[in-house]
Amino acid sequence: MRCAVIQMTSQKDVGVNLKAAEKLIAQAAKLQAELVVLPEMFACLGVSDQYQLAVSRFTPQDVLAVLSAWSKHYQLYIVAGSMPTLTSQSEHKVHASCIVFSPQGKQLASYEKIHLFDVEVADEKGSYKESNTFLAGTKPKNVMIKDHKLGLSICYDLRFPELYQEYMAQGCQVMSVPSAFTYQTGKAHWEILLRARAIETQSFILAANQVGVHEDGRRTWGHSMIVSPAGVVLAELGGDEPGVAMAQLDFKALQQCRQRMPLQQHKRLKEAVNHSV
Repeated sequence: MRCAVIQMTSQKDVGVNLKAAEKLIAQAAKLQAELVVLPEMFACLGVSDQYQLAVSRFTPQDVLAVLSAWSKHYQLYIVAGSMPTLTSQSEHKVHASCIVFSPQGKQLASYEKIHLFDVEVADEKGSYKESNTFLAGTKPKNVMIKDHKLGLSICYDLRFPELYQEYMAQGCQVMSVPSAFTYQTGKAHWEILLRARAIETQSFILAANQVGVHEDGRRTWGHSMIVSPAGVVLAELGGDEPGVAMAQLDFKALQQCRQRMPLQQHKRLKEAVNHSV
């Protein structure tokens, strides 16, 4: 399966970002991509009132309809990074949702980001507190892409290996990580974490990141990449410009990797903990 990760420098204007995203999706389609992953906040980055944004733009009649039309027009699966979506649990906060579309334009799945980025970073912004704006999701979500199971995650989730271990247990062979990793944290940890998640789950990792300087002052790391189950970087973009990175996923090689070193069968700690309860 040919997969692409898309790197963007998203700003506040949804229309401008959508035009940039479609241009890159069209480029991936010309390269015969069957699945593309957009970065976190691909359609809008830097707007503080995410609730009003969800009400006004991220609806089945607007951005969701555009994504559905793209997937159908370009005949590919789209993992739509993250976007604000309304929830009945709050009148002021939203979920950060990763929504997947099929080549028929059908919405296949929606994953709500579980781990929210409430941290201090030695960068231009200094601190981030996503919980002021977003509600955390509670459930992992996987989706079938052709004959392969894809586990969904978003950015900060990458630091919590138990989510990816759960996807491994569910039989996922591929995991997507749309992100807006900051320059400082990305420089220190991005590639290390991606390769670790690939190696420990023996899965392909599709990581689409934001890049460059954004209107709200943050600077993101870029270096979007696709990693093999053996931890080999199959494709990577630089940390300077938007673009597309493409790789062919070899599922026979994945099967051989799991057969030669059957990590899932060798797990003991979870079994020991269950017996002690």
